[in-house]
Amino acid sequence: MIVTRREFLKASLVGMAGTLLGCVHHELPDYVAPPRRVPPPRIKDELRLVIFGDWGSGKIEQYEVAQGVDAAARELGGFHAGVFLGDNFYPAGVDSVGDPLWKEFFEDVYDTEYLGGLTWHAVLGNHDHAGNPQAQIDYSGRSHGRWSMPWYFYRQDFGPAGGDPLLTMLAIDTDRNLEYQPQQVRFLHSEFEKLKDAPWPVIVCGHHPLCSNGNHEISSEMRRQIEPVLNEAKPMAYFCGHDHNLQMIERPEMLHVIAGGGGKTLHGVDGHTDGTLYKMMQFGFAVLTVRRDGAEVQFRGKRGNPLFRYQVESWVH
Repeated sequence: MIVTRREFLKASLVGMAGTLLGCVHHELPDYVAPPRRVPPPRIKDELRLVIFGDWGSGKIEQYEVAQGVDAAARELGGFHAGVFLGDNFYPAGVDSVGDPLWKEFFEDVYDTEYLGGLTWHAVLGNHDHAGNPQAQIDYSGRSHGRWSMPWYFYRQDFGPAGGDPLLTMLAIDTDRNLEYQPQQVRFLHSEFEKLKDAPWPVIVCGHHPLCSNGNHEISSEMRRQIEPVLNEAKPMAYFCGHDHNLQMIERPEMLHVIAGGGGKTLHGVDGHTDGTLYKMMQFGFAVLTVRRDGAEVQFRGKRGNPLFRYQVESWVH
């Protein structure tokens, strides 16, 4: 019998989880519907995105971060959209669009006063590939607008209705054995060519980092396939997770934002990477604010409290 990498990884992760966790149940509190759901504000001259990954743990920390995102949304006047940076469901993704984890880990946890009407634009992580990644794409048509993953890689523009975008996001899949990698590289080249004269910034969102102070080795596939394209195109920032912490690293080519504090067990930040602006072994999330004349990236803790902010005065494609 031939066992695929995905089948082997899924069996290993599920078996490991069963061995280690035994009869331990998820720690999420019982779902209580919010008294009201405030719709996201209309995009005018400012865009606010909340961005984080490594969240679908079923642990109390996932719930606490979600509550912190809701608190930040209340303070800031709402987010226009959210971005999930992969490892959306632990330990081994979802099996189908009907998997109970959709309700338990996603629909219920992020159904708060200020998040219940938000659209979350998602990418896949390595744990998601251990399950059925196509189910996360297909769920886009069943989520009543709350979940958006049109393909393994895609473009999403954010801006006022009828006007130029304030921001373009290129979402990518960083799995090392992605069969669509050649198409993805062509997609990146094509989109960056279209955007080279755009007067608005571009960000790229994936799961694995290109540089980090964490304990994960940087993927050789990322180094070989993705990094040269991004270094040449010089997007404003690359947002990712995988390392379960918060880091911001400034490089000449782009800003690197690691926001892997969404709810899974934390990782240390013992490295000494050049250009490090911030590193903290902490739960939390990133907030990206974009205006026509500049942008700001900030980290907030699991209670929604500000931790660090960085002003981006200009960007070059």
